[in-house]
Amino acid sequence: MAKKFNHNNRQERTKFNPAKFGSTWASIFWKGKPGLTPQGDANQPVIGSLNISGKEFDLTFSECNKLIETLIDAKEAARTSKRLGMDRTSTAHVGFMEVVSSMHKN
Repeated sequence: MAKKFNHNNRQERTKFNPAKFGSTWASIFWKGKPGLTPQGDANQPVIGSLNISGKEFDLTFSECNKLIETLIDAKEAARTSKRLGMDRTSTAHVGFMEVVSSMHKN
């Protein structure tokens, strides 16, 4: 005879707490804006806006790609520094964690 599973004996789920993911996690969202005109010298149209903590940034497809690449680099730098023991508690190698876009270098 097959064993029956009682669905009422499941472990109770804990309430979702967005604060455990960081102070800005719950404020990050994307709003699509297809068909807007390009900004400045750009020749690509704006595809949407990224909102973080109440600040809105209109982005083109290329700007989205650059943002994704920069964030991937930031995550890898954080993983590497942690693996090498250079996390927040360490004072050595100041600036290792900084990931700066080449567009904004002085």
